[in-house]
Amino acid sequence: MGIAGDIAIIVIAALLGGLIAHLLRQPLIIGYIFAGVVVGPYTGGVTVSDVHNIEKLAEIGIALLLFALGLEFSIRELKSVRRIAVIRTPIQMVLTTAFGFGVGQLLGWEWIPSLWFGALISLSSTMVILKTLESQGMIGTLSSRVMIGILIVQDLAIVPLLII
Repeated sequence: MGIAGDIAIIVIAALLGGLIAHLLRQPLIIGYIFAGVVVGPYTGGVTVSDVHNIEKLAEIGIALLLFALGLEFSIRELKSVRRIAVIRTPIQMVLTTAFGFGVGQLLGWEWIPSLWFGALISLSSTMVILKTLESQGMIGTLSSRVMIGILIVQDLAIVPLLII
């Protein structure tokens, strides 16, 4: 089918997923994620044919989203919430990692996969939360600045996690 057909499938799926999410009064991003799962290469039915090219396009899309993130916030606005973000985010991450570790142990996993599971669930998706805040018109509020500060600290914490 080619890349053009794959893009058409993705756009139509995203449109339908967004429409369903809107009808269910859910954030559009939930519909988009669901659409991506439905047309992904590991599900039945209509799927994309050239996974490698779609992955490359997705990487470009992520780079553009991160650029948009850089445009969304200013350091000056985040200074007011730095104490909350810098002090409480590591506490949240350690507690969530411990919870995930405990869940992994209860499921009978070894300690390393349990620890990775805990570390994984301690992080949030910056772009999903930003898009949700934007769709609800909450960008610029105190609570959104606190959330963005927390997300930035979590994003910075990914580097040591990957090194470990």
